[in-house]
Amino acid sequence: MTAGTSSYVDLTAGRFHYRQWPADADAPSVVLLHGNGDTSTTWSRVAPALSAAGWAVFAPDLRGNGSSVRPPVGCYGLAEVAADVQDLIDALRLRDPAVVGHCWGAAVALTLATGGSVPSGLGRVVLEELPSDLSGAADLAVVQDYLRMMRSPREYVRNWVDLICRNWHPVDRESLLENVCGADIDVYLSTIKDGAGPLLPLLARLELPALVLRGNPRRGGILSDADWRELRRYLPDHGVARELAGSGHEVHRGDYTTYMSLVEDFLGSS
Repeated sequence: MTAGTSSYVDLTAGRFHYRQWPADADAPSVVLLHGNGDTSTTWSRVAPALSAAGWAVFAPDLRGNGSSVRPPVGCYGLAEVAADVQDLIDALRLRDPAVVGHCWGAAVALTLATGGSVPSGLGRVVLEELPSDLSGAADLAVVQDYLRMMRSPREYVRNWVDLICRNWHPVDRESLLENVCGADIDVYLSTIKDGAGPLLPLLARLELPALVLRGNPRRGGILSDADWRELRRYLPDHGVARELAGSGHEVHRGDYTTYMSLVEDFLGSS
């Protein structure tokens, strides 16, 4: 397990930090998009595993997070962030990359994949815990919990992570701790406020193979049963929807083994 190679690239919006796990020159590529208030370190176990499976992996810190450019509040709309990701793909000359996104990252991936001519430049998309409406997320318990932790002393956060996430791998607990303690609250709130309206109808416009994953809403997953039924109505026949009943919102950390099995099978299928 490695942290990847840390690199920077200058894009239209400014300088962005990303981590990469190189592979053979002709290896397919995958771009990993983290959630709100998170960074590329959320993929600390996922990225090396995908790299070992033969993928060239790229995980950026999205605008306002980690070591990437921090535009002012009010500049965190999905179209703007999706444009950053497209710029990154173009700058790194990635050919038909798959895109995997968690929560906010899933909303960005969906926006990118349904943005006019863009889908022809992507391969597949994995949408993990896609919000039904990002602009309405402020009322969700998981958002309120995260905000409370961001406002708390580090030792309190560590105790909370060790208790609530005690079944996680230590690497995942540590990355969550660092991300919570390093997040910018104003950026976090702006990301929600600047978000679009209902996102699930966009699924009907997907022309790419898509895997949609949700965590168990009774364990903290953000999609209700009603949302899940609506999502599956919109999802085209070339899309696959799966629930990881043993995990909450942080699917890739809460049920890593099942998550990796589903994602690797999907990305490797023809």
